[in-house]
Amino acid sequence: MNKPIRHQPFACRICSKRAESEIFLLSEMMHGTRETFEYAKCSNCGCLQILEIPADLGRYYPQDYYSMQPRDEPDEYKGIKRLIAQWYCRSAALTPSSILGHTVRRLLPMPTDFVSYGTYLIESRLRSSRDKILDVGCGASPNRLAAFRRCGFRNVEGVDPFIEKDHIYEGVPVLRRTIDQLEGEYGLVMLHHSLEHTPDPVGTLRHAARLLRPDGTCLIRVPVMGTYFWRRFGENWVELDPPRHLYSFSVDAMRLLGEQTGLRLYKTTFDSSAWEIAASIRYERGIPLRSTQKSTDGFSATELSEFNKKAQELNDNQDAGRACFYFKRI
Repeated sequence: MNKPIRHQPFACRICSKRAESEIFLLSEMMHGTRETFEYAKCSNCGCLQILEIPADLGRYYPQDYYSMQPRDEPDEYKGIKRLIAQWYCRSAALTPSSILGHTVRRLLPMPTDFVSYGTYLIESRLRSSRDKILDVGCGASPNRLAAFRRCGFRNVEGVDPFIEKDHIYEGVPVLRRTIDQLEGEYGLVMLHHSLEHTPDPVGTLRHAARLLRPDGTCLIRVPVMGTYFWRRFGENWVELDPPRHLYSFSVDAMRLLGEQTGLRLYKTTFDSSAWEIAASIRYERGIPLRSTQKSTDGFSATELSEFNKKAQELNDNQDAGRACFYFKRI
């Protein structure tokens, strides 16, 4: 576990330092092809990155790829119920410390959309519900943007270069674009588990910073290298996902990315779940992610409960396998 196949000089694409680096051989296990790819672990910033980026990345994103699939969305509230729910969500996101809003939120149940995604709106410190929100690499069914729209934040759009064509999803415009093809000014640019898929993370974040209004927020969720999951599972960690994940960023690498692209890191929250533990154990057993079984099959209720407790403990200790990084445009 975690044993490199060799050492060789490597110039890191994140910190630019060239040094003797550990080289690891990783296998494709989402679909179970077991095709192998070599990755280098930078000895300076700790980022793990593929040695050679495949010439045709598109073939690793078939139309049955999970982010391309339709989703079951909850029905949008109607009439007065819709107005109350949207006021609730907007006030909770924009003025979370107000006495009135805090009192109402204690007395009334939160809308499901806000339970699921409200934290992103709160922590992004938007100025108003009219702020433009962009999700980069959102797939064909951008459920977060659809939820934001139902919460009253209607100025939303998504982009993804791997979708089949431009379309509208639950009222959300979704464009077949890369971020460098966009113009405009956004209050929030999000990359939910998409930055690790991009060949040029530095260039991608420079474009994200370019699109942000002054004091706008860039929200980035990625797997985090060098934490418990790498130490415990090594090459069997489900979040490595070669070759789609071209990078697994360390916390230091994320901070460096911000410094290089005009973004200041102001908050980090870890958000692993029991799924990550269960799927990694199944990889150890040679079971692909996209097998006929669910990723939690083969585990007892007691084991799954323990996985939940372990994930929460890792999140609390900032040692989990996934995190959300919040940056402000400098």
